[in-house]
Amino acid sequence: MWRSLESTGTRFLRGQLVLIAAGPGTGKSMVALCLALAARLPTLYYSADSDAFTQLQRSLSRLAGISLSTAATAILNDGVGAFDDVLNGVPIRFNYDASPSLDLIERLMEGYEEVHGEYPSLVVVDNLMNVQRDDEEDRDGVLTYLHAMARETGACVIVLHHVTGPHNDGDRPIPLSGVKDQVTAVPEMVLTLHKRHDEGQPDLLCVSTVKNRGGSADPSGRRFVELVFEGDRMVIEDQPNPVAG
Repeated sequence: MWRSLESTGTRFLRGQLVLIAAGPGTGKSMVALCLALAARLPTLYYSADSDAFTQLQRSLSRLAGISLSTAATAILNDGVGAFDDVLNGVPIRFNYDASPSLDLIERLMEGYEEVHGEYPSLVVVDNLMNVQRDDEEDRDGVLTYLHAMARETGACVIVLHHVTGPHNDGDRPIPLSGVKDQVTAVPEMVLTLHKRHDEGQPDLLCVSTVKNRGGSADPSGRRFVELVFEGDRMVIEDQPNPVAG
């Protein structure tokens, strides 16, 4: 979707587990949804962190090219029918359980395969902190399960996660060591996000590839790709002349 990321070797590949970590409000959920909407691939999205209204509002904003506030007004006034042409056929199935268990995740995956005859190509888990764990199971164990699921089903599994306290402001590069709970051993790729704001200029979402088994990475997070970010319109896109930090 983002050519500037692909040019650095950052690719979302089927059969692999990807972890995206950022502070609250930085835009990791928007990144995942924009990626799913643009990919137009069969997708199963475990949306524990965002409710149905929020995801419909964001999807409508992104697909119709309207602001989030306009999308919200359309939904609340039952005006979504005017946007049937952009919403119909989007191959994403959402689950809104606020605290999904690994058993639920597995059952929904198997149910998807039974209904559609194949597993989804893309799976999003938003986010790791919301996934139920057994008493003896740590978050590394959850990622180990999701990694095996990616390998066995051929899906690209994207898991969203938080960062440690010093990086919660999201205004500077986040290193690999800044990922909360240090759950970075299992995923093939780990991305961290922060934002840049310069007066009079569009906000920039900075994507640092801090781990990448299949390409270039910088664990310090100081090498990053800048994407134009307009949160009120669900716009995350390449700059006209992409710049790597």
